[in-house]
Amino acid sequence: MSKVEKSKVKSKKSKGKSMEDILTRKGRNSRQAFLIFAFCLLPFAFLSAACRQDMHDNPRYEANEDGANRQLPEGTVARGSLDLNPSAPKVTAQAAPVSAATPGVTAGATAPAAITGEDGFPFKVSKEILDRGESRYNISCLPCHGKLGDGNGMIVQRGFRRPPSYHDPRLKAAPSSYFYDVMTNGFGAMSSYTDQLTPEDRWKVAAYIRVLQLSQRANVAELGEDDKKKITEAAAPKTETKGGNNAPGGH
Repeated sequence: MSKVEKSKVKSKKSKGKSMEDILTRKGRNSRQAFLIFAFCLLPFAFLSAACRQDMHDNPRYEANEDGANRQLPEGTVARGSLDLNPSAPKVTAQAAPVSAATPGVTAGATAPAAITGEDGFPFKVSKEILDRGESRYNISCLPCHGKLGDGNGMIVQRGFRRPPSYHDPRLKAAPSSYFYDVMTNGFGAMSSYTDQLTPEDRWKVAAYIRVLQLSQRANVAELGEDDKKKITEAAAPKTETKGGNNAPGGH
């Protein structure tokens, strides 16, 4: 082999080695870049794994488990309706005996226990309050207690148990807080009406009950002239017309 040919072979080998070196250096650089990139991603990987683990295995209470229901701090006072919630009315321990002269009562019977409690209302009674009480009464109370509060509502006429009349002497003497308490806690066949009536509306219904009680025993002489006129007009007989002609001898 000539010297020229040998030099060509050497040059080819040197070029081949240089290419290998270049490829080797590129491979090393790419591995280094990948390792650096992976190292930079490690914190994000740990953080994401920690978040998922915390949400996946988050401690929680089961329904009705001890400690599941949040308890109010000791000494907490309700706001908004505290003044509208009086203490529950109390009933005397022993019923008073009824005399034999009491009409409609058999001899030896005892009267129901008198009801004692807070009387009055937590606001000044006005026409607007009574109108609201009448509206709530007609919606929630009228079906059983009736238009006049005599316990002869439409449900009672259909066979439901009749409630006591508001005009009963015992209920006429009852304090206003008694009616509020019955609407709040229920009594006898009547359930609680806390879902239907707010504390303020319960007081307004109690005020309207007082109006019903007064309406059946009011003294006409104490009414105003306008009210007397309305009563006179309502009591006056109305003449019926035939054929739309009231003249004598009309046909």
